[in-house]
Amino acid sequence: MDGDIIRKIDLKKENEDNVSHLSLTDESEALIRRFLTKQMARIMLLLVDHTMTNKEIAEKMDLTSSALSNILQRMKRCEVELLEIYKKEKYVIYSLTPAARAYAEKNLVLKGKGSVRLIKVNETDTLEWQNCRNALEKLKERLGEDWDVEFPHCCFLHYENGGKNEIPEARSFFETAEELIIREQNGQWKRILDDLENEVCRKSYLRYADKFIFIRKLCFLDAENWKMAYRLIDDVFCGEEVRISYDFLADSGDLSKEEIVGMVKALADIRKQSQERDLSGKEFLNEWERYFMPHEKLVYFIAEKYAFTKGKGERI
Repeated sequence: MDGDIIRKIDLKKENEDNVSHLSLTDESEALIRRFLTKQMARIMLLLVDHTMTNKEIAEKMDLTSSALSNILQRMKRCEVELLEIYKKEKYVIYSLTPAARAYAEKNLVLKGKGSVRLIKVNETDTLEWQNCRNALEKLKERLGEDWDVEFPHCCFLHYENGGKNEIPEARSFFETAEELIIREQNGQWKRILDDLENEVCRKSYLRYADKFIFIRKLCFLDAENWKMAYRLIDDVFCGEEVRISYDFLADSGDLSKEEIVGMVKALADIRKQSQERDLSGKEFLNEWERYFMPHEKLVYFIAEKYAFTKGKGERI
């Protein structure tokens, strides 16, 4: 059933529910309704009657931990607090706030449907997606029948050649696509990937765009466990060779090997690019700050590490 999500649960304890719908005001209900996406709604359904670790949620939803992290990070930005979070040993435990649970019980459960929960949530076309989609259409128009050959070349000119000899339509597309990543509109960004039409073009683009995805993953780690994020940065910037300490790997919790490697590669890549261009610490900050927003302290820490390890002991 396209657009519908069905989850079986036991409704026998409905009368025992101790969550008061008075915790949900009309204003907060409207805010949640406008904010909620399909994936967020699925998470809320999972948590209505349970507390779960991020690993358990990922398994239930058939998502990678990276994909789940992005969704949870977005949920934290709702004007109405949706998630209660606490740590037990190395695990992060999630449950719903009273307001979020009241919303789920009122709006995501259709009474009289027996043991079936049925919800309908539409993915919205954001302004950023519309801008990116328009930029892509103009780029396709400009490249014409040579799209398959010319698009990979556009990727090279933008990301490897500093934008020299780059056509304006290509620059506009790459910048608007990056904006989707920075704003963590991952569902919309994946729709753009599908619009690239073939695997060659997608791989050519992902070769560069993956770096920004893992930068956002590092931002999520910073929000969840800033000490771990700073330890990873220390490892990457501690010498000429990139090495990850055993202590970090031992304490990495639910982070997958792919996520750790991706974050390390992203940091190593921006360090290498900046060194090749001989950027100062301040220039480094100006170049990369937007990709880490709103984690100003994190990117400032990285910039200081970069400046200091240039060999001159430079400070920002």
